[in-house]
Amino acid sequence: MAKGNEAKKNLINKLIAAVGPAAYLGEYDKKYYFWSEEAGEKIQIAISMTCPKNPVAVIESEELNFEDIGENKEVHPVKFEPAEITQEEKDKVAELIEKLGL
Repeated sequence: MAKGNEAKKNLINKLIAAVGPAAYLGEYDKKYYFWSEEAGEKIQIAISMTCPKNPVAVIESEELNFEDIGENKEVHPVKFEPAEITQEEKDKVAELIEKLGL
């Protein structure tokens, strides 16, 4: 099982408990489908989740006040690590350049 699959399933179970099992339609093509309402009309919401390779840090206190959360919450990478090209990759590029005559 890929890293994060269990965490995503745990979160979906919490969402199902929060909205009620009747609102949950199921999973298809790595998306989770729910019923919701907008202007009195029933609509479907599809949620897809990923686990970020580089987690972000939220610039706020550890306690969440859901009545005070704004739409412009800032998040920043915990640690930025620029990609580095390995010697194997450099050799492969040199080989391709030579084969392609570039």
